[in-house]
Amino acid sequence: MHFKKPFVITSLCLLVFLFQQCSKKDDGTTTTSETVAAPNLPATAFNYINTYPAFIQASLNVNDNTPADNAITNDGATLGRVLFYDKHFSKNNTISCGSCHKPENSFSDNAVLSKGFNDGLTSRHSMALLNVRFYKSGKMFWDERAPTLEKQILQPIQNTVEMGLTLAELETKVKSLSYYPALFQKAFGSTQIDSVRIAKAVSQFLRSIVTFQSKYDQVKQGLAAFTADEAAGEQLFLAPAPGGGAACAGCHTPPMFLTSSPAGPFAFPDPDDAGINNQNRFKSGSLRNIALTAPYFHNGKVSTLNAMLNGGPPGSPANIPAHSVAPADVAKFLAFLQTLTDNSVTTEARFSDPFK
Repeated sequence: MHFKKPFVITSLCLLVFLFQQCSKKDDGTTTTSETVAAPNLPATAFNYINTYPAFIQASLNVNDNTPADNAITNDGATLGRVLFYDKHFSKNNTISCGSCHKPENSFSDNAVLSKGFNDGLTSRHSMALLNVRFYKSGKMFWDERAPTLEKQILQPIQNTVEMGLTLAELETKVKSLSYYPALFQKAFGSTQIDSVRIAKAVSQFLRSIVTFQSKYDQVKQGLAAFTADEAAGEQLFLAPAPGGGAACAGCHTPPMFLTSSPAGPFAFPDPDDAGINNQNRFKSGSLRNIALTAPYFHNGKVSTLNAMLNGGPPGSPANIPAHSVAPADVAKFLAFLQTLTDNSVTTEARFSDPFK
């Protein structure tokens, strides 16, 4: 029975080694020397340069916020996709951009508030990252504090709740991963890795996420027809509100159902958050895929489309400013809004997590 002692000692040594190789510090940082699995990418890059229907292309021509020095390329968006889903973007390798902007939720989050790297909660609900290229002003976040998408990309990474890194730490981590030099070479013509290029690549990926394959799009191209309720819902959506108020389309302008210059403040009342310039107003997001992006508004306080549309008359406790409709019209509005769903962005491999 003398073999037991060496066996026990060896086992204990192995446990100590494993513990040292992957340990969590008090500040939430995980240290590990394990081999990192490379992303699973196709031999030929996916196509991210879409050809859009004419009516969508016309809107893009007017509203495109893509800067001259960061046009979408297939290799640039491929790199951006990998960066977007890479959990090394967080201090303890647990959170990626895709953790709070999930493709199955149209790049939003089904939680009211998202969890950060150390289980802290974000201060606002996660906005859907759809059709951001069409937001003409280019300003990002619910309060529009970032002047461009490229500037927005780097803020969650540095947020002490969300991802917890400095830009220097981010660059060091990305440089240490073996799969990135070749991806940066393809995207930018050299292996240089820095936060500017990281932001540019992720921005290319996000600007490529455009919805243009919904029933609404088919109808506008003469390939399908609305039902009676869907057609009635569209007319109600486009018409001025009773009493001469602004139409829904004033803030959610077709065909992408968003505008960077909304007609008025229709924010969900929030004593703790005054939004843009403390004016009690918030960014107007795209209504495309709205049926997949619950809960709603900057604080996620509205759980369903039904709850939003049945919010009650002005002054009632349940009222959601300028979003409630007459009870007789709820079914029509719902029918129309559901025609805006484009499942391609939630299912296509080019938008999916390459680490799965």
